[in-house]
Amino acid sequence: MTWLDEAMATGTAHTYDLVARLLTDPQTREAGARLARAACHEWRAAPVELLPVLVRYCGPEPGPAMVAALTTASVSDEAMRVHGAVAATAAFTPYPKPRDPRCRRTVPAYDSVSAAAALAARPMGIGHFSHAPEVFGALLDAGPLTFRQAAQLYNLTFRWPNRIQAVCAPLWLRHAGPAALPRLLALMTPHLAEYTVGEYYLEGLARMGRAALPALPAVTAMIERRTRIPTNDSTRDGEMLLDERLLRAARAARGAILADAADGSAASDQDGGAAGAVRWGAAGGPDDALPARLPGRAVGRPYGGRHGP
Repeated sequence: MTWLDEAMATGTAHTYDLVARLLTDPQTREAGARLARAACHEWRAAPVELLPVLVRYCGPEPGPAMVAALTTASVSDEAMRVHGAVAATAAFTPYPKPRDPRCRRTVPAYDSVSAAAALAARPMGIGHFSHAPEVFGALLDAGPLTFRQAAQLYNLTFRWPNRIQAVCAPLWLRHAGPAALPRLLALMTPHLAEYTVGEYYLEGLARMGRAALPALPAVTAMIERRTRIPTNDSTRDGEMLLDERLLRAARAARGAILADAADGSAASDQDGGAAGAVRWGAAGGPDDALPARLPGRAVGRPYGGRHGP
């Protein structure tokens, strides 16, 4: 165990106090900066607590440990929101925010005709379809899915945990209706804290809106964690960034769920409850409607096999 580990084992309050005392002395300032950086990697609140202290003792020519600590603290969205103006006065470059690869994704526009054609060209036992949200969204806007289309959506939603499952779950809810909700939430919530796909599942809950209220405790638990979610990256700053992205997605999901719940409640008060109900897709059928039409199929196995019906 290093001295950093020993210092942090005493708890957050003692660690923050020790950082402040080390930073005041030029002879121990770099050690204090190293401890501050380690605290930021471990505890979510540390950047908010320590960024102003680091800036106060930064000086015009900060040492390498001080620069590294300031850069690490800047990874925190909350720290930069609260102390961004203070951080701008220090001689360091904030951590670069990587662009979301989804921002560069170009998706063609689909209507019900082109969406139906896109699905017709793929097998019923489809396991991956990057345009699923746009294609099934266009079809559900136009009316109920055909049996084959519903089977394709079922396979994308229930075959295995991945990004496609996360984005298709809200679509299956639109198709199948509220009876599908318990199964979908049980499918989604175990993956919220997985750094590889958690953001997608949280975005899926956000799209479900007030229907996802039963998942709110799991989302809130993510937000209220004191320590970082374990992740895997080539650097500790990179791992911290992954946790920050999950935290950001969890906050956005909670905000969307609560906002939609509030809107639904207000609408329900105005019209006696009709507008407050969750609106489902044109199919409106229960979750088990599709499996019941194919008796003997193992739950979770694809319809139509690998090569279609």
